[in-house]
Amino acid sequence: MRFSHRLIPFLFLPAGLGILLRLIQATSLAEGLLAIALILFCPELARMALVDVSNLTAIAQQQQDTRLDRFRNVVNSTIVLELAGFYIAFFSLPAGAIIVIFSQLWFNLLAGIELHPKSVPSVTSLGIPERTPLLIANGLGLFLLGLWVLWPNSNIRTGSAAGLSLLITLFLGLKYLLPSIGAKDPDD
Repeated sequence: MRFSHRLIPFLFLPAGLGILLRLIQATSLAEGLLAIALILFCPELARMALVDVSNLTAIAQQQQDTRLDRFRNVVNSTIVLELAGFYIAFFSLPAGAIIVIFSQLWFNLLAGIELHPKSVPSVTSLGIPERTPLLIANGLGLFLLGLWVLWPNSNIRTGSAAGLSLLITLFLGLKYLLPSIGAKDPDD
């Protein structure tokens, strides 16, 4: 399966709008915070899916590299997981959030390379040690969502959702507001 980069925004947009509706209909602070976390993350993951698919297409047209086939499979499966999570969030915010965060863990464990179409070399290895900060953040996100599922106490759920919202906000802030010290976008 191959994703057209033009199709990607149209796949994520209804999911983001559906989660916005869930925010409007939230019956608790915890649900509202969890919806906000997903709303913040949805455009970022749509953008990264677009970047990964576009870079993959550009590089695959220029060169043959066996690592690209594996990376294509990882990107496509990650996009499927992300979309499944966002759409499942229509019915269950925590279940959808778990799938979305798991998709990031999946990608960061399996990608193995970075793509830079305008650089030489355009394909560079990037192993687990280089992705450790992201893997820790993914694990923390899953831990917070696990608290939501295991302890239905409203205070724990509110704290868990607030923690996840903060984690996503910090990630986005480091990535976009403080690029000199934060997570670099390897695809830009």
